Amino acid sequence: MKIYQWSIGILSLTSWVSGAQFINLGFDETAIPPEFESEFGTDPKSLSLGAWLRPGWTSRPPAQSGVGYLYTQPFGDLTSILDGNYRDSHYGSNARVPVVGKYSLGIWPSVYPIAPGVYRPYFLQQTGDIPAGANSLRFLYQGNDLDVYLGGQQLTIYPVGEVLTGDPEVPVFRYYAVDVSPYAGQTAELRFEFWSRGYDDLGDVPRQPGQPNAQSHILDDLSFSPLPAVPEPATWALLGLGAAALGWALRRRH
Repeated sequence: MKIYQWSIGILSLTSWVSGAQFINLGFDETAIPPEFESEFGTDPKSLSLGAWLRPGWTSRPPAQSGVGYLYTQPFGDLTSILDGNYRDSHYGSNARVPVVGKYSLGIWPSVYPIAPGVYRPYFLQQTGDIPAGANSLRFLYQGNDLDVYLGGQQLTIYPVGEVLTGDPEVPVFRYYAVDVSPYAGQTAELRFEFWSRGYDDLGDVPRQPGQPNAQSHILDDLSFSPLPAVPEPATWALLGLGAAALGWALRRRH
């Protein structure tokens, strides 16, 4: 179980799913091919379909399925599995990215318009059963320009708190949630669309304030929860207790 879920007492409902279960929601089940186990990374095009990276997930269009391990891709249309040693100036001054557990997923959507003012997102999607008691889907996310769809409907993304890590290089984990309660007990397609609408040094739109490079995205630690997508006051208090417990645990580990 991921640290965030343990620390704030969220009941993960993934185990309730029967039939078409969502797979690899935390990316920790990834089996890195031996040829990719290098601190220097590997050209992701050498494994174009990337089934090893994200079992259960597909990307659209298929040409965007290039993947890598600890790979830095500044130009887009690719993903890479990232571990706790990954550093990239796209996320700050050669800073480590937020990784909960073993791995996170890095996404670089296309940074160049395919036509004047028309940008292309990176799609990551899979279909599965929404647990009967689920009210929200929660996930760690860092970046900008994310859209989430369930059953073809775009969902509002709510910030649900920052978890203190006790690590000065990655001081907080930022979590978000979408409301899945209308789909509880149903089978539906979950789709993430990662955009880079010119927010890059090479693009035609200035970068967002506070975003070192908004074309870069990090996704990790997805879980269904009975908690509502919009935290209630009692939930904020629970988040605070969880953040304190997580910070204490990480300080002991370091």
